[in-house]
Amino acid sequence: MCACVTCNEDVDLNEMILNATSQIPKGMVSTYGGIAKALGDVRASRAVGTVLAKNPRPFVVPCHRVVYGDGRTGWYGGIRNGADRKLELLRAEGVKVVDGRVEDFERVHFSKFRIPSILKDLAREQERLQALVIERDDFSGPEFIAGLDVAYEGTIGHASMVKIRLSDLKVVDEADFSAEARFPYIPSYLSYRELPLLRHLIHNDEGTIYLIDGQGQLHPRGFGIACHVGVCLDVPTIGAAKSLLQGNVEGEGHKAPIRLNGRLLGCQLHPEGRARTYVSVGHRVSLKTATEICNGLMVRGVPEPLRLAHIRCGELARKAKRGKGICAS
Repeated sequence: MCACVTCNEDVDLNEMILNATSQIPKGMVSTYGGIAKALGDVRASRAVGTVLAKNPRPFVVPCHRVVYGDGRTGWYGGIRNGADRKLELLRAEGVKVVDGRVEDFERVHFSKFRIPSILKDLAREQERLQALVIERDDFSGPEFIAGLDVAYEGTIGHASMVKIRLSDLKVVDEADFSAEARFPYIPSYLSYRELPLLRHLIHNDEGTIYLIDGQGQLHPRGFGIACHVGVCLDVPTIGAAKSLLQGNVEGEGHKAPIRLNGRLLGCQLHPEGRARTYVSVGHRVSLKTATEICNGLMVRGVPEPLRLAHIRCGELARKAKRGKGICAS
């Protein structure tokens, strides 16, 4: 059984952020960065703001007590919303605000959160699991390539899988899964947001390689979502991202190598137009093979199974927005 946190119980970071906010006493304030730091990584500051903008329990969770690091009070209920209401609530609790900033900020600043540093734990888990990545070809076939992507409408994530047969490039299978995403987007922690969705679409089918919309080894800890999916579910995977998170591209040709810390860890595919795909090892597929597979499937700058999965999950999200989507659970 996999020892990964995400494979055994989903991390509800949204609830942890709301819990932390609930600990800020009346008459005091904290910051988005302060909550993120308490969670273990200050890079989660934007995610804290995103979660609080959709606070499902106003007043019970006093998100009006969370301000910017320079003392500016900011918005209430989303960007460009509720600034006056936030000022009103803070002043009613005895917090002095002058020209949109909290006065005597250090005196009323709260930072003694009683929450686990979960992001530090997850980063350490990624570092531990990275050692399990197999960088050589270790699969049968391949006969099929399955593209996986996720689109979002509000807090609901819509995951899609489109599988094609390599011999004739025909679609042979499609599947979807939708559920609440309980982990906001934070750079380098994407797998904890999307693996709980994607795992419902992945089966250890003989001859199938899974093409993940995200990083493999081109990741700050060498363990992006493609590695995480591969190692934890024991399937061959390739990372094929739309943007570059780490590494340096050498040149601008059709196929350009990407190095990270002196190691060749990826390839930029740029066959036409402005679209680029950044390929890296996920698990049990070598970089050479990963690059060859993706290069042979490129349509409009994206490997075809991923392009089709992107279209499919995007349509699910649009239907949900129009009130026609059905969320599986």
